Amino acid sequence: MSKHRVTGRKPEPRVQETAPERARRFSGVAPAGVQVAIAALGALNTELALRVLYDPSAHVFGQRQAEVYGWFSLLALLLVLASHWLRLVAYRRALGLAAFVYALVHVWYSHRHILGGDWENVLFFSPSDQAGLWVGVLALLGLLPLVITSSDRARRRLGGRWKTLHRLGPPMTVLATWHTVWIGVHFGLVPLAWTSVVLLALTFVLFLFRLRKVRRSP
Repeated sequence: MSKHRVTGRKPEPRVQETAPERARRFSGVAPAGVQVAIAALGALNTELALRVLYDPSAHVFGQRQAEVYGWFSLLALLLVLASHWLRLVAYRRALGLAAFVYALVHVWYSHRHILGGDWENVLFFSPSDQAGLWVGVLALLGLLPLVITSSDRARRRLGGRWKTLHRLGPPMTVLATWHTVWIGVHFGLVPLAWTSVVLLALTFVLFLFRLRKVRRSP
């Protein structure tokens, strides 16, 4: 009868898997370079489509550019928020970075074509529109630390604080949606109330889902 040797070694603690490590286990996930190329290709196709729909020399062309990139940014943020539902966890970092870049392009086009290249022209906006604009600025500033720390190195250095910091994502998405609902012009069509209501309701539902999941997690 063989004797089993009993060792005093304790089982190694289970190391929590990071999001990038989980992403590598997904089959068919495109490399980071391919994801960037897809985002750039989408922006290029948008530019081409706008040039077909509008006269590039017209003032409205620049306004539509600003609007479209604002919507792209919001869409990417909503996809990040719903990444678990849509099985897009592997693409969450790329979507977050794309949202920030699209937001910067949105700001640049808005400054150039809506404000006429002069920030002081904001003073000619109605008080309500100025408030909506500042909500967008707050959302953009809130995303900045998330972009700066969106790397494996930053995650390791910050430890548990990294997760706490990145919980700012859902509230910033709510602010971005609020900004869009407040002063968005809906692609030049007559503003439709249901568009704003549906958009805000969708963001609110996704935010509650994420909040509930965070509370359940240890």
